Amino acid sequence: MSNNKTVTCSHCMLEINKNQAIEERVNGEECYFCCPGCSSVYSILQEEGFSKFYSKRDDNWEPGAVVRSNVSEELFVDSVLETENSYEVNIALSGIRCAACIWLIETYLSKAHGIESVMVNYATHKAKIRWTKGIITLKEIIDRISSIGYCPLPISESGTATIYEKEKKDYFFRFSIGAFFSMQLMIYTIALYAGYFQGIDEGLRIMFQYAAWLLSTPVMFYSGMPFIKSSIAAIRHGHTTMDTLIFMGSFTAYVYSIFALFMGKEVYFDTTSMIITLILLGRYIESGAKARTSNAVSKLLTYQPVQVRFLSSFDINDYITGSLRSETVPVKQVRAGDYLEVLPGDSIPADGIVIYGNSEVNESMLTGEPLPQVKNEGTKVFAGTGNVNGKIIIQVEHTGATTTLSRIVQAVEDAQAAKAPIQNIADKVVGWFVPAILTVGACTFIGWYYYSGDMLVSTMNAVSVLVIACPCALGLATPLAILIATSKITKLGAVAKAGDIIEILSKADTIIFDKTGTITKGELKVENVAVYDTDKKTLVSYTASLEKHSSHLIGKAIINTYLDDFLAVENFKEHPGKGLSGVIKGSVVLAGTSSYLNENGVETPDNEIREQIKLGYTVACIAIDGKFAGFMTLSDSIRDDAQDMLRQLAKRHVNIVILTGDNELAAAKLVEKLDVPSLTYIADVTPFEKADVVKSFQKNGKVCAMVGDGINDAPALTTADIGIAIGQGTDIAIESSDIVLMRDELKLVSIVYDTSVVTLRVIKQNLFWAFSYNIIMVPLAVTGTIHPVFSAGLMSISSLAVVFNSLRISR
Repeated sequence: MSNNKTVTCSHCMLEINKNQAIEERVNGEECYFCCPGCSSVYSILQEEGFSKFYSKRDDNWEPGAVVRSNVSEELFVDSVLETENSYEVNIALSGIRCAACIWLIETYLSKAHGIESVMVNYATHKAKIRWTKGIITLKEIIDRISSIGYCPLPISESGTATIYEKEKKDYFFRFSIGAFFSMQLMIYTIALYAGYFQGIDEGLRIMFQYAAWLLSTPVMFYSGMPFIKSSIAAIRHGHTTMDTLIFMGSFTAYVYSIFALFMGKEVYFDTTSMIITLILLGRYIESGAKARTSNAVSKLLTYQPVQVRFLSSFDINDYITGSLRSETVPVKQVRAGDYLEVLPGDSIPADGIVIYGNSEVNESMLTGEPLPQVKNEGTKVFAGTGNVNGKIIIQVEHTGATTTLSRIVQAVEDAQAAKAPIQNIADKVVGWFVPAILTVGACTFIGWYYYSGDMLVSTMNAVSVLVIACPCALGLATPLAILIATSKITKLGAVAKAGDIIEILSKADTIIFDKTGTITKGELKVENVAVYDTDKKTLVSYTASLEKHSSHLIGKAIINTYLDDFLAVENFKEHPGKGLSGVIKGSVVLAGTSSYLNENGVETPDNEIREQIKLGYTVACIAIDGKFAGFMTLSDSIRDDAQDMLRQLAKRHVNIVILTGDNELAAAKLVEKLDVPSLTYIADVTPFEKADVVKSFQKNGKVCAMVGDGINDAPALTTADIGIAIGQGTDIAIESSDIVLMRDELKLVSIVYDTSVVTLRVIKQNLFWAFSYNIIMVPLAVTGTIHPVFSAGLMSISSLAVVFNSLRISR
């Protein structure tokens, strides 16, 4: 206990407001818990004799509430391996925080009769469990894991993540081989360059050249194989790419060096190796960024349950009397028109209409809005959303691919398929650069041979053209700048999934922000207390004491602002979608909507309440003994760094737009609070309209970046030229984006934007230098002024100029 107002959860060690804590006596000791899950797990561990777990926890333990899960064994059926006498399954475990968790899971499961072995990998959080047939079931194992606070999950990979991981591993091995052999090669190359100027024994020179040939061969044909294959494929389709440029430069130097070796001339095997190795380094880091930030689209549909409670028909009287009961069936069997029973805590399995009961439904994963929505008879519910506190019967309207959730997935996939990757500046010219250099080299050979008749001189001058035009500087101009830029923003807490993202962002002239969870925190906060027929202290204490017994977000917000002792509440009742009632010190207290108070005979100041609602506030009304006592207004608070970030972007003359589902008055009030020049908003925007808003800006010639955090933002994130996701947001928003802010700090948006602008400027400077170098040096090589040895040296200098210029980005 840190002070008299806060306590530490006895199970997870999370520090919490004492008024919010669950207080229990366990084995004669007073214990506090942050949630019912922690209380349940603590009791189980005490009863089963696993209290030693708490003494085994180390400093790596991360405080946090227990993940309460209700996982169906159907999710793991495809992963079960059957042997003659037993079954085996591999599962992933969420909630592991330190080595003590491994000990608890292994020991607790092993204690169950029928379990043969349990092995949990701390590094990967994966468990391999083997059990005897006929003694214990998979469901019992899953329930046993869930009962101690860990969430079992099926092990699956998205196709995208698998591709990126394989690509990353391939680049890693090829880069490792290239780097290893290039380091060895440079030892001999330095000796050869020194020997050229200072003299070297002929036998030693030949031996070093053969060693250089030997060391560069695996780099050329193993490390460089992606460039070889890509170049061949491009040539087959009648065009060239940057890979063609890299391959031609490295392979030309390699082939020439082989001929030079047998002709007793200087060799340039180091050029071959260094081109390939440096380019592979950039490719490896880029593929790694993609792999780290992928793997959510395939998880999205897991919001829908695997099994449902099915009713063959529905009659209210039969259902109330209990003669009509539900049966559990696979969700795949559900069709439009069927009746389903949804209990509190269940996920809604299909889109439909409520035909019986009322409840509140958490639609935050779909809409991004934090408040549960009231669902009465006749209102629509959507697949994947969570039923909070009431039992409802729904009639199915849409299932499978036609549900709102599935349509969001489809919208994301369509937008991803339609978004063509932008070509970088260097790629726009390689189509003619390579043929032009080859043509110049051929003309040089023919011209010199015609002029001098000397085959050796003609060959040397032609090779000088090819070597001096070697695309090191051109090849590094963009990738190296992108590499440094992505490394910089990664250190700052942002991850770009591909190199061209930095370039596109630098050209963005319009940045669109989702309001809830992006500009605002997505958490309710009490803004004002209006008192009518009582004093403020009484109003707040009565309301907080009543709300303590509710799990509603409004109640949590009110409790968070109240630090005094709670009053005793009798006859507490919760009316879903309406409010609460109870008796405090003999007075009947009502808290909820104005209509709820009206139903109970309380007159409310409706005009004032409506005015507050129009301004975007959530209003909680309170009545004491049949008289209106006052109301509390609550709102979603603005992020602390939102204003500074928006002002930084405004200084750069970026068009800033906020999208919100709020009405005009509420949106205008938000913009007024932010007080940012030229900040605009679009109000009354539904989740499905966000992508359309982005498209409307793009049709007007704008380059758009979209910043969001929720599932409902995913289509807009993929439709935008650049999607930026808050790292604390949903997995689907993160995968749909191009840049992920790993820290929950909006200021990173302006920092990443500034970095992108600087990076594009450096890229243009690099390309200017690279082409200027070729424009000047190629004619000198054509005239025979520059020897191939000096050509290679100048080529290295041109590359170093690009490297040092690119390093300015990291400042």
